Order: sequence, then C-alpha cells, then structure tokens
Amino acid sequence: MPGVESGNGGQFTYFLTAPMQAFCQLAGITPDIDSDTYANAENILFSALEQYEEILSTSVGLNIVWGQILPDPFLRRLILRFIFCRAVLFYFHPEEHGEHLPTCLPSLPESVSPNAKAIKTPILLLAENLVVSNRFHFGNRT
Repeated sequence: MPGVESGNGGQFTYFLTAPMQAFCQLAGITPDIDSDTYANAENILFSALEQYEEILSTSVGLNIVWGQILPDPFLRRLILRFIFCRAVLFYFHPEEHGEHLPTCLPSLPESVSPNAKAIKTPILLLAENLVVSNRFHFGNRT
C-alpha cells in the first residue's frame, strides 16, 4: 500500500524490500491513489529495473566482484534496487550534495550513477506518472 510505513527498518531498507512503496512514502503519495495509476507506476519501475540490469551487466570495466554476484537473482535484485534508491534520493534531496546518499564498495560503474540519463529518465517518468515531479529536483542535476 503506498505511503504506509512498516515501522521496521529505515528508508534504505524500505527501498531494498519494497521500492515502489518506498518511493510513494518518500514522495508523500497517499494510500488512496488510483489503482490504474499505481499499476502503471509499477510497470515503469519494473521496466526501469530491467533497464538498469542491462546497463550494469554490459558496463565496461565492471569490477570483478559485481560480475561474480550478478548471476545470483537475489543479490542482483538488491543491487538494482540500490541503484534505484540512490538515484531517487539524489533527486529528492539535492541540497545535501550526496552526503546522505547510500554508497557501496566496490563502487558501481558511472553508467549506473544517478547522473546517468538512463538512470534519471525512468525516475522522472515515475514521478510524472504519480504527479509528484514537483517534489524532485530533476532540473538541478545533469
């Protein structure tokens, strides 16, 4: 259910376990959202994660550690959700200049950084679909 807080874990955990609900909670979307709008948003998110997976798996210079864990479906899903979480927070809190963004080691390639157009575009589409793009700062970031 959008916007419903679980009471367990933090926002980062919420993004890793339920990214659509975490996005809705962060953006202040109420649980009474139209079901068709929500279903469309879920499709946008699903497509975004598929796109992120393709970008990550074809990245030149991918650290061997990531190459070794990408075949595991559970770990791959966590990494893709991490990429989504980091980018959403990047555009939601631009004034913090990255000091509160989640990081990982080894670093992920630049092709999946929040600044990458392929990472930004689906988040913009998601925000526009849910009519919350004004709560993000897409114009302030390249």
